[in-house]
Amino acid sequence: MNNNCPVCDTEYLEGEHQRCSQCGWDLTPVPGSPSSKLRKAFLVKQKIQIDWARKMWIRHQIQSEFNHQNTAENASHLEKFSLLENQFTERFNQVTIELEQAREERAYLQSQLEWISTYLQGVNFQHIETVLGQVSNWMQGSAVLPTQEETADPFYPSSEVGIDYSRLMNLLSKGKWKKADEETWAIALKAAVREEEGWLSLEDLQRFPKTDLATLDWIWDYYSHGQFGLRVQQQIWETVQGDYTEFCDRVRWRVQDNWIYYDELDFSLDAVPGHLPAIAWRKRACYGVGKSTAQEALITLFESLQNIQ
Repeated sequence: MNNNCPVCDTEYLEGEHQRCSQCGWDLTPVPGSPSSKLRKAFLVKQKIQIDWARKMWIRHQIQSEFNHQNTAENASHLEKFSLLENQFTERFNQVTIELEQAREERAYLQSQLEWISTYLQGVNFQHIETVLGQVSNWMQGSAVLPTQEETADPFYPSSEVGIDYSRLMNLLSKGKWKKADEETWAIALKAAVREEEGWLSLEDLQRFPKTDLATLDWIWDYYSHGQFGLRVQQQIWETVQGDYTEFCDRVRWRVQDNWIYYDELDFSLDAVPGHLPAIAWRKRACYGVGKSTAQEALITLFESLQNIQ
C-alpha cells in the first residue's frame, strides 16, 4: 500500500520503509489499537511534531533554493537553519520523554487497579453488612454480640499471625504460578516463624496456624479454578491410599520413574490437578525439607489440614 510522508509528501510503500528517503521522518506505524487512549494521546502529540517538522522541511526547501541562487549569504542562513534544527530536536526529545513518562504512569495505575480488584474479590460485603447490623442491634440492647467463631468468614483471606496475602493473590490473578509458589513458601516460613532457618520441621507443620493454612488452600483453589490447592492434593492422596510414589506420579512430581527437580515443575494451568503448590519439598520431590522426608512432611501437612473444620 502506497502512502505519503506527512512531512515532505514523498510517496513510500508501507511496511518497507522505516524512514522517509527525503526528509528522514520516522514512518514506523503507531502501535496499539485505534481505540487506545494512549495511542490517541500519542497521535495528538505527534501531530504537533509533524506540523513543526513540515515547517522545518518547507524552510529547508526554501533555504536550498535560496542557496542555489545566492551562495554569498549561504553561511548565515545555514547557521539559522542549524539553530532551528537544534530547537526542533530538543523539543522532539522532550515530547518523547513526556510520552514515556505518561506510559509508565499508566502502567503503574493499571497495576494499582489490578491490586484493588484482587483485594475486593475477597471481601464479603454481605457478611460485613450482617455483622454491622448485629453490632447495631447489640448497641440498642436488642441482640447479643456474636462470637469470633460465628463471625469468621471462611471465604475471606485472613491470618491469625498477621500475614498479608495481597501479593500472593496478585501473582495468582496474573497467572505467575512460579512466583506465587515461591511466595507461598515464604509465607509458610513466616507463619511458622522459621524465616531464618529456611525450612519447616514436622512440629512446625503440626503447629501451623489453621487459619493461614485454610487461607493458603482457598487462595490457590480460587485462582486456579479448582486445579491447584492443598485439599486437591489431599483428595489425590486419599485416592492412592497414602502411597507417596503413586501420589507423585499422579501430580507429576515424578515422571517416567524420575523424581523431578523444582525448576522442572509445570508452572501453568496446563499442569495436572494438584501439581501446585509444592510445600513438602523444595529441591527435589524425593528429598523433603529440613530433617524430614517429603512423604513425612506431606502426611503431617494433610493431617493439619484435616483438623480444620
